[in-house]
Amino acid sequence: MDRQLKRKGILFVIIGPTGSGKSTFCGRLVNEFAKDLHYSISVTSRAPRANEVPGKSYHFVSRDEFIARRDTGDFFEWEETHGNLYGTLLSNLHNGIDCGVDLLFQIDIRGAMSLKRSFPDNTVSVFLVPPSFEALKSRLMGRGTVDPHELQRRFATAREEYAALRKLSEEPGKIDYLVLNHDLEDTYSQIRSIVVAERSRYHRMDQCSVSQFCEVNDVGA
Repeated sequence: MDRQLKRKGILFVIIGPTGSGKSTFCGRLVNEFAKDLHYSISVTSRAPRANEVPGKSYHFVSRDEFIARRDTGDFFEWEETHGNLYGTLLSNLHNGIDCGVDLLFQIDIRGAMSLKRSFPDNTVSVFLVPPSFEALKSRLMGRGTVDPHELQRRFATAREEYAALRKLSEEPGKIDYLVLNHDLEDTYSQIRSIVVAERSRYHRMDQCSVSQFCEVNDVGA
């Protein structure tokens, strides 16, 4: 039987403004690495939408159940948006790390920094940016489905995230990679390379697993 290296799981966090390409690249990653790279599935109190699958899109629960689980400390973090509750299960993070299964997150920069603080050895943050703010505007407006007020809100959020990104330059290690999304295939190649390289980081390797490859027999034995 072939021996294999074992390692801790990684929390890959893809950050960037709406229109930066996060969903496109995350979808490609989970398709290519389907065996051991999964979306982190959040819990929500809202009802499923028409195209959502329970247990795949979200874990859907009642508001009362969500609050009960929040109060018993089940969530790493939670928030309320537009009257609906959303949370990340702490058990999912620990299980992924302990079992060597990587989890993929599309979250804002505050959520990314929260993961960095709590799981510094296992969180890898990738900030994705369009080539210019004009390109970002063009991508958002080209969708044709966003009303003007929502568009302005997304522009404001992008400005806030860019400001936070610049400020984090004073704190090495908080943002691990900055990837410019100029060309779709080149950008995906960069992100894919990050995933592959981070999986070989020595500090995440199980040392018993490493030891089996370090056995040296006496010459002639």
